[in-house]
Amino acid sequence: MTTLAHIPVAAVVLHALAIHEVPAFLDLEEGFIVAHPARPSRNQALDSEHVVLNTDWGSDISGPVDQHSGNLHATTYEGYDGSDYCDIARVYHSPPGEDLMADAAACAKAVVDWFASRLSTADAEDRSGADDTDEVRTSTTEVC
Repeated sequence: MTTLAHIPVAAVVLHALAIHEVPAFLDLEEGFIVAHPARPSRNQALDSEHVVLNTDWGSDISGPVDQHSGNLHATTYEGYDGSDYCDIARVYHSPPGEDLMADAAACAKAVVDWFASRLSTADAEDRSGADDTDEVRTSTTEVC
């Protein structure tokens, strides 16, 4: 019989994101979760704005829940040509020792809110009169 203690932390976080219908996947090679808007596809997610969810050093997001020490965080990035990334903002960081279920739910909500704010910004820019040939930068940061 499997207990909750043996379920990977990533499964709990992915479930919390799925409740909000946020597409996300665990990148086993890098050891973090990537959340992204429905468009682009998973294969193109890192080439545009996305959120990386991870735990602090010393805790493995793909490790079992009973070894989770807290400190779940979500940081937003913008991709450039698939090999370079610009840090936009940290949208969530839990305190140490936070209950994982509550932590994952709060983190997922922060990710949803951030994506919603970006859609609102994109809609506002769309009404600015820019045509489809104009390059519209959605990031609020300078070029890295």
